[in-house]
Amino acid sequence: MPGIVDTHVHFFNPRRPPWSLQQLGRVSGPALRALPGPLLRVASRFTDEHSMSGVAGHGLLTSRYLVREYGKDLAGLASVAGVPVTTVMPVDSLWRRRLSPADTAEAVARDVDTLAALPYGDGMPALGGMIVPADERLPGLGVQQALDRDDQGLIRGVRLRWGRHGDRLVHDWSGGSGALRSANLREAIGPLAERGLVLESLCYSHELGDLVAFASEFPEVTIIVEHFGSPVGVFGPVGSSTGTTAAARADILGLWRERMAMLAMRENVLVKISGIASPLLGYGQEKSGNIGGQHILADMIGPLVLHVVDRFGPDRVIFGSNAPLDSHNATIGVTVGALLDVLGDRGDYLLAQFFAENARRVYRIGEPGPNGSAESNGASGPD
Repeated sequence: MPGIVDTHVHFFNPRRPPWSLQQLGRVSGPALRALPGPLLRVASRFTDEHSMSGVAGHGLLTSRYLVREYGKDLAGLASVAGVPVTTVMPVDSLWRRRLSPADTAEAVARDVDTLAALPYGDGMPALGGMIVPADERLPGLGVQQALDRDDQGLIRGVRLRWGRHGDRLVHDWSGGSGALRSANLREAIGPLAERGLVLESLCYSHELGDLVAFASEFPEVTIIVEHFGSPVGVFGPVGSSTGTTAAARADILGLWRERMAMLAMRENVLVKISGIASPLLGYGQEKSGNIGGQHILADMIGPLVLHVVDRFGPDRVIFGSNAPLDSHNATIGVTVGALLDVLGDRGDYLLAQFFAENARRVYRIGEPGPNGSAESNGASGPD
């Protein structure tokens, strides 16, 4: 492998805007920054629905996670993979389910400004670009302000978080159904694709049939399925009733396999193999993590990863760590090591494409962005 491109990392600091107001809702930014650490953690336990609904491990969103913290998490990677993470791509970390339409565009633009100013390079991975959140309630999906302010051309895609689940304790990413039928999405998707931007989809496995139809209707749009389709509860109980029996888990797996095979027939669709240690998959409820190590994770996730790779082929799969949301279950080193255990005998070409080259091609890393800039090898700013 020539090095690793990590296409799915969440950077945030809950004590600073724009993330602070997303983290604790009604608590103002200055008040939040004044909270002592213990009180911040207590408050977050009552307001952080992402941890409570299984999106992240308990307490992971109460402390900052920026370039320096990410670098520490990469410490054990070299001994596992033999190569470093050379390039990183942050995705949005605006944690509230929904901002008001009036606040969304400004929050997205501020998120981009803040992420771009972090100190990449100089011993840390370079910044290859970023993925910003799309909001189907807004004209232009609410990203035009961010694009106008993106002087460095760092925005390489938009992320539509539209997943909704029937289990009331599993996080809903959208306030209503029908996101893929939104007039705003359908009007904006063509112009965004003309700018070279990809569309990333965050939904649940039972919704993938709708994505099949959407991908067929818009073959000119490159679509990336995040977290390999999120088969919630495939390994164990999640929420109030999802995946509680072996029969239920078999049904989840069977439907997911069928839908992924259908998506593979759409040549404009790729899969981001990320979130393989996500609590949403049903690894258990232990707060300290419960996968047990690299080889156990490889045994569990292996059949799903191979199904994706066999259906989509080596040129349509992309790696993402989902750091730090899964870190209580698996470190980045364990995640990469498990994937190497699963895919290592498939040859050097697959490993190079999956861990680096597909991302460089699809996100045009190292090439001029929509506003004319190329990949940033470092930036100055407060960490």
